[in-house]
Amino acid sequence: MAYSGSSGAMLATYDEVLKEVYLPAIQEYLNNDTYLAQKLEVNEKDVSGKKALIENHYGRSSGIGARADGGALPAADYQKYKTSEVPMKYNYGRVNFTGPTIRATRDEQGAYARVVENEIEGIVKDVMKDINRQLWGCGYGIVARLGGAAVATEDPYTVQKKYCNNVAGGDAFGSTFGAKYIEDWQIVDTTYGVGGFNVVTCTFASGCTVATVKDTDIKIPLTGAITLSSDGFYVTLGTTHTDPAPSPAEAAGAFLIRAGNMRSVTSGSAAGYGRLEMMGIRGIVTNTNLDDIAFTDGTSANTGFAAAAAPTEDSLQALSVGTYPWFKAQVLSASGGRYTSQRQITPKLMQQMFDKVELKAGKDYGPDTMMTTHAIRREYLDYMEARRRNVNTMELDGGWKAIDYNGIPLLVDPDAIDGEMYFLTLKDLQVYRMSDYDWMDKDGAILSRISGYDAYEAVIFRYAELGVNNRQTQGVITDISYEAD
Repeated sequence: MAYSGSSGAMLATYDEVLKEVYLPAIQEYLNNDTYLAQKLEVNEKDVSGKKALIENHYGRSSGIGARADGGALPAADYQKYKTSEVPMKYNYGRVNFTGPTIRATRDEQGAYARVVENEIEGIVKDVMKDINRQLWGCGYGIVARLGGAAVATEDPYTVQKKYCNNVAGGDAFGSTFGAKYIEDWQIVDTTYGVGGFNVVTCTFASGCTVATVKDTDIKIPLTGAITLSSDGFYVTLGTTHTDPAPSPAEAAGAFLIRAGNMRSVTSGSAAGYGRLEMMGIRGIVTNTNLDDIAFTDGTSANTGFAAAAAPTEDSLQALSVGTYPWFKAQVLSASGGRYTSQRQITPKLMQQMFDKVELKAGKDYGPDTMMTTHAIRREYLDYMEARRRNVNTMELDGGWKAIDYNGIPLLVDPDAIDGEMYFLTLKDLQVYRMSDYDWMDKDGAILSRISGYDAYEAVIFRYAELGVNNRQTQGVITDISYEAD
């Protein structure tokens, strides 16, 4: 059916379709398409301004006791709570269409859907994937830790592939991710526009004294292709680059981050200033502050913002583990310390962590969910099969399938941390939300003209952050050996 209205009326019609047709489906998809997105409770009532306040319970009343006949009653006491803060994080997805593309839809009623469907569906899937990645991180956007010898201009970059025991460099946060978040299209050539990643360098003295990211630093894609080294320890990103080499050398504290998802931090930076992404499981389920889990070269001396000249230490929800030692998750690492060696996953090790979390959470309260990678699940199933032990499965609401462990589901997530298994009490985790996914339309239009171009753009956004009200009811087993995918 021909459309004879004005361009303004045409754009208004498109706005209505984006709002009334696409938005509900987008919200349903993004809030339910991954297990964490579906199961994490959403809390909007406790959000005030740009942050949420959580009352963290850490101690019981001591106003109890047994006394002799006629003895004085126990002194009255109270439950112990400490308020923590959860600042909102802002995520966006952006698409654009040229004027001729929009005008070309005027001749047929259904043409609009065909023109925008690929772009809208594509950006929604990209947002979903990136939010799920963030929900497994610690807020800094780190996707890999660079590895290998120092690089010079024109040399290729490499990222650590395996969880630990790399040939060069320490083993740390970046190496747990390896190259799993770097896709072929982001590397092959530069025709895809500006790159998807920046390099952050962290200089270690007695701690991390500076971490910088600039628009002029290395950007991916580079020319060339992704290749795996013969020893399997590194993935090479491209063939050459023309940007300055990171300083210090790759193996001494350089990280690949999602482009623009971190701000530079200096000695004057406030705690958490550099973090722009949502908090994730990695940052919550640890017994350290966030800078310690994010910036490390794999040695105890060079970990986090510890030096006098370094930025303020970055603590989860403004509660430092040094000041509040009860604000820690349960962590079982290898005997020599985290990332120093690997060990086999066993039912005994799993039960040990299960019990640690249950003792903090209470029977029948937590843990209520276990999550890991496909590789670790294979290791567990192989162990059980070798000993002819049965493994039952569970069918969960929403179509999710899981292994039954002590009556709770053990699930896999492609974005989960390599070499680790998480024991979560999801009831103590919430997504604090200022806004659900919505179109940016405060100027009165969803499709807005891009100044200086015959083109229009639409931006979808969400303001939210993941918070925890009881960190002690979360646990992780680290340093699990596995055969990589």
